[in-house]
Amino acid sequence: MTQDKLGLLSADRNKSLWRRTREGYMSWVLYGGLTIFGLWAYVSTTGLPALLLLIGLLSLGHLFRSHGSWRTFAPFIALTALLLLLGLLRSDFAEAVMRGVPLAEAYKGSQLVITGDVTITVPMVLWVIAWASIFGARSLSDARAYALFKWFAYVLTALAVVQFMEAVSHFGLRQMLSANVSKSRDNMLIVGFANTNCALLMMFWPLVMIQMARGKPVTVAVTAVALIAAGFASDTNAQLLALAASAAVFFAVKYWPRALKGLAPERVMAVLSLIPMLLFPAIIYGLMQSGLAQKIKTDLLPSWAARIDIWTFAVSRALEKPIWGWGYETSRRFDPMIPNHPHDMALQAWLELGLPGLVLLAAFWFWLFWSMDVRGEVVEEEARADGLRALDHKSHAPAEGNLALRFRPYLMAQATCFLVIGTISYGLWRAWFYCLGAFAVMAAILAVKAARQSIKLRI
Repeated sequence: MTQDKLGLLSADRNKSLWRRTREGYMSWVLYGGLTIFGLWAYVSTTGLPALLLLIGLLSLGHLFRSHGSWRTFAPFIALTALLLLLGLLRSDFAEAVMRGVPLAEAYKGSQLVITGDVTITVPMVLWVIAWASIFGARSLSDARAYALFKWFAYVLTALAVVQFMEAVSHFGLRQMLSANVSKSRDNMLIVGFANTNCALLMMFWPLVMIQMARGKPVTVAVTAVALIAAGFASDTNAQLLALAASAAVFFAVKYWPRALKGLAPERVMAVLSLIPMLLFPAIIYGLMQSGLAQKIKTDLLPSWAARIDIWTFAVSRALEKPIWGWGYETSRRFDPMIPNHPHDMALQAWLELGLPGLVLLAAFWFWLFWSMDVRGEVVEEEARADGLRALDHKSHAPAEGNLALRFRPYLMAQATCFLVIGTISYGLWRAWFYCLGAFAVMAAILAVKAARQSIKLRI
């Protein structure tokens, strides 16, 4: 019996009229949401939390009728909830209460106020919204997911074409819109362009999965070229590195040597994920102690030299309070040495939430890769040497173990992409980035269902 730990390959069973109605409603919610995603990612990627909020509010019912989603995602729900709880306990509100300040007084101007500049309430609300959206995506049948993702593929391809045109014209469309509408500064045009490319990058591997299953590699090539061109045009080498690393993981997993059959690729990646989580702070500390941190800066691009400065400063401050950290979102106190966040989610977890926060974050990434293993019998089908089938040959749907092995490289590549970007570009509490992560999970779920349906249609 095949065990699908992520629940992405579980077929819908015993559908009632009510279930089909709910599916129809959810599919239209996602049609609208994912269509707007393409436009929103271009106009204002940092506004993705608002779009996720809209989709999540329309999907709240799936939290109560989840059809196994709570159980499927239980480890990730628990780890993210504990991370948020730790953030709440390390907020200025909790610290004031522990000092004996009355609740009403502690609340005023604290990080619990949702309208404040820095608030723990927004991540908590978006946590609920994100899981509602993910559960809603998981509730769709393969057929509905296939139809939905075919449309979403057009949306992503259109976004890729626009990104390529922007890259070769040096942000021509954005400059025109800025001159006539938004009046944005030139540096913000580049930031917006890079953020759009990041959103497209996180959708790349789900797009590849479904388009390759449909036999449409051209759109994959177009999107890849657009991502690379945009990466060079905006000088966001972190995105190029993430794309290269995810491609390396994809091909390594897809063509995993039979000699290493006993060493599963997801186990290897789970262990390797601990390097940026647990060992990265130690590596930076070693560079600081040896003096190499200052020496290698002269040989690096300015953006990477700036990262070295941020990381070394963050480690030095984290070492002052290594166990419990400085508190939720205290990275902002160290501006300009740390501009907004340390540009590394592990360092931010350690700096603000101490060792418990770092361990929880490491456990999340470790389990994410570890759980991509799908156990069960993989059916080997021998093809004839001439590639022909007898007229009376009966085709059967591939075993779910076979499907899991086919989809696993794409899922691991997407996770790698997010891990790399989170390690060298963004912080732990960047709202639009973790909301983009929720969209990435939704896209992965829909892509698996859609690709499975595409394979069924060819049998």
